[in-house]
Amino acid sequence: MAERGLLQRFDQAGPLTWLLAAGAGWALLLWFGALLGMGGQVSQAQASAQAQLPQPGKATPDRIGPLAQYADAASRPLFTEDRRPRSFLATAGEGDGAAQSQALDFILTGVLISPQVQLAVLQPSGGGEAQRVRVGKSPEGAAGWRLLEVQPRRAIFEGGGGQTALDLRTFGDAGAPTATAMASPPPAPAMATAKPPPPRQDAGAAEPQNQEARIDAIRRRIEARRAQMRAGQNGGSGPAASTQPPKP
Repeated sequence: MAERGLLQRFDQAGPLTWLLAAGAGWALLLWFGALLGMGGQVSQAQASAQAQLPQPGKATPDRIGPLAQYADAASRPLFTEDRRPRSFLATAGEGDGAAQSQALDFILTGVLISPQVQLAVLQPSGGGEAQRVRVGKSPEGAAGWRLLEVQPRRAIFEGGGGQTALDLRTFGDAGAPTATAMASPPPAPAMATAKPPPPRQDAGAAEPQNQEARIDAIRRRIEARRAQMRAGQNGGSGPAASTQPPKP
């Protein structure tokens, strides 16, 4: 009877019951295999038959060397005359206007050197207002140039094309004052000898002399006329000698 009851129960069991029973059976088998040492003796895998990748070679020292050993090349450049480093100003030019603005078209009209300040006075070559430029600054209209040094008669500028010097403007010998004043000519001695003929003079100098001669002739005529009138009024014994006034 008991066996029939078990068989009936198995017949009445659904698919879910059989599925749970199968899972429980597999769990029991795995537990039993683990107890027997299943998975504890894994053999080492065989080496791969593929070729090994090439190993990187040893690092070789750089042929150029460290940057520190080229310090002299920066402090003493090879392509400058004085072997001194120069600063360069990179500007983006825009046509002829930019090229003209970078040209140092100035005249040095003065310098100022003192312990506090050093500057140069510049004036455009084409004319215009003068401007004062301090050492280390750039003049207006030539931003590519910088005043590097001021000397007693020279100003040195530095730009993209190198260094250039502006000499102090001079006006030549005509503008310079004379060292000694000319002495006044000594007066001619009063001698009875005949005077030499006067040198020829131009029309501008002869005109004042003619005017003075006319004035002297008129003065002499007036004096002679007065002397004649005085002689007539006095009524001298002898007839007064007629005096002809000199002709001019």
